[in-house]
Amino acid sequence: MSKVRRKKRKSLLNSLFYRVYFLLLFLALAGIVGGTLWLNGVLADYEAAQPRYVAQDVAKLFEEADYERLYELDTAAEQFSGEDRQLYLDGLMDLTRGRTVSWDEGISSDEDVRNYSVSVDGERFATFTLVPSGETTSRGNRLWKLGSLSTLVELRQAQVEEPEPEPVVQVYPCRITVPDGFRVNVDGVSLTADNAAVTSKPLFEADFLPEGVAAPMLIEYLYDASVAEPVIEAFDEAGSASTVVREEGERTWRCDLKEDEGFRQQYGDAALALARQVAKFILGDARKKSIQRICAKGSPAEAVFDNLYNRYTTPHDGVAFQNELVDRCYALSENCFTCRVSFDVVLDTKQGKTVDATEYTFCVIRSENKAALYNIMIG
Repeated sequence: MSKVRRKKRKSLLNSLFYRVYFLLLFLALAGIVGGTLWLNGVLADYEAAQPRYVAQDVAKLFEEADYERLYELDTAAEQFSGEDRQLYLDGLMDLTRGRTVSWDEGISSDEDVRNYSVSVDGERFATFTLVPSGETTSRGNRLWKLGSLSTLVELRQAQVEEPEPEPVVQVYPCRITVPDGFRVNVDGVSLTADNAAVTSKPLFEADFLPEGVAAPMLIEYLYDASVAEPVIEAFDEAGSASTVVREEGERTWRCDLKEDEGFRQQYGDAALALARQVAKFILGDARKKSIQRICAKGSPAEAVFDNLYNRYTTPHDGVAFQNELVDRCYALSENCFTCRVSFDVVLDTKQGKTVDATEYTFCVIRSENKAALYNIMIG
């Protein structure tokens, strides 16, 4: 380098102008760098204080199906305490399984509250809020925290399923009366005190029979059948099937005691003749002596006929009997029998023929091979 050029360069470095120029340039560059760093710090501090980051953390619990944590945070989950807690967890799991979870910020009229909603496939099912935490960043920007979180009512209703109403079952009360010791089936169901109301009663009142003769006991079952026309079966003590008769016009069935055929054959005609005389006596067509002579001395039957004297009179020109039947013949002891006699009494009157259904039950005692009427029930 020539002496002229070295001298010129030296003079430039020693020039005040250039020294000031380079100083200002350095300061400008330093200011730009420092300002940039400061601005980045301000922006980073402001960004860190934005509530959306806290919202993202809360929404992430839904996205990752962390329902154990959501249960702890949910302000309305106390209704699912204890054994119902699993309903809450299972319900949220079922609602979100295989579906897209999203969240967005809603409108809030309070600058200290941020509202958010969580949706699955566009249907909202939860909400949460953010509020100031009371802390700030190093540059004074306030920080946020979770304020409240709750799943919506629609979700809770889906989890607590209402029990299906039980179907209304039509029942058909039926009353079945059988002798004591018999077994009863209704549509194949054996009746007991566990499935039916059971009561017992005597076949006859105590004062209808002579002293020392016990009345047979009847068992009445009140049962709710499931069909309008149930199949009623009765079996005696030996297991043999017995006839069950339905009462006319009622949901009532009856199974009678086993009848004494020997008594029917021996005394059936006499019982029928007596019943005719009783009917004629009531109508005024027979004298009291015609039936009084067959009553046992001092028996209740005598008092019955005393009270029946001239009790019933209808002007008529003739009387006849039809549909005569002697049944329910029971031997209650060696010397005591009962039977029922039924028939229709037909009267010829000026207005025409009248028909009156009539029924008598006789209690007959026997001594020295002679039968006598001890008591009578009319109707």
